Amino acid sequence: MVRHEDKRNFRKKREENKVPTVRKTLSVDQMHTSNKNLWNGAAKLWGKRADDRGLWRRCHEEPCLVLSDKVMEVLKGVSGKRVCVLGSGDNQVVFAMAGLGARVTSVDISQAQLDIASGRAKRLGLDITFEQADVIDLAIFKDEEFNIVYTGGHVAVWVADLQKYYAEAVRILRPGGLFIVEEYHPFRRVWKESRDELVVASSYFDRGPLEHELSNDILYKTPGDQKCYEFHWTVSDYINAILKTKCRILGVHEYGEGYEEWEDAPVRGLPEFLLIVAEKPHKK
Repeated sequence: MVRHEDKRNFRKKREENKVPTVRKTLSVDQMHTSNKNLWNGAAKLWGKRADDRGLWRRCHEEPCLVLSDKVMEVLKGVSGKRVCVLGSGDNQVVFAMAGLGARVTSVDISQAQLDIASGRAKRLGLDITFEQADVIDLAIFKDEEFNIVYTGGHVAVWVADLQKYYAEAVRILRPGGLFIVEEYHPFRRVWKESRDELVVASSYFDRGPLEHELSNDILYKTPGDQKCYEFHWTVSDYINAILKTKCRILGVHEYGEGYEEWEDAPVRGLPEFLLIVAEKPHKK
């Protein structure tokens, strides 16, 4: 657990050394490679924090620890079905789905993250397939392999081409299958760092790319020498990207009002997550 004085020091250091946000004309591949390098370097510290929380040791037996009530409803009857989790990160959602009886494939851009998750899965006795890939290029999979494709948490913020990302997700989904997007709500990304008041720091419609130079401490965005690129998609971006895949949206939900220790503005009361559930149409 990070102490309050440590958080203040993180915040002060970041403000003193803050690198201005700069727009860059770079290829998608260049930006994604930078982001991959960042996450490979950060995996050890990220894994240590996951160890401190301990959820990964329990979520296969208590899936509700990491899956929202809404997602648990959607996943009824998931046992025995093939599920692909894109941008699996710490893999807690993967472990939870495996605990529900799904046959899960975990996909992440960071091999270092996957290596840590694979070791944990072995310790827990979970049979999970781990594959390294960029979510906008899932050529390792054939068309229509999975009953469910899930992606969420903080994945889209690192992805330069939302449409290609979702098109690939739906390509590997079987007709009648579900595409589940559960993202950190974009309303929470626009605020200036402040403990006392909400002040808009950037336009909700400023999608990026936003360049940062960070250390391996991604959670608190402490300054470093690793360039990375963020993309702040809007609610309509998520919905329209799904509609363009020809999927039928079954429901859109916003929920959660909590406040995490790493969030730098008093966002309690704003929606925490955006959930979109869509179905791939059957072939005519």
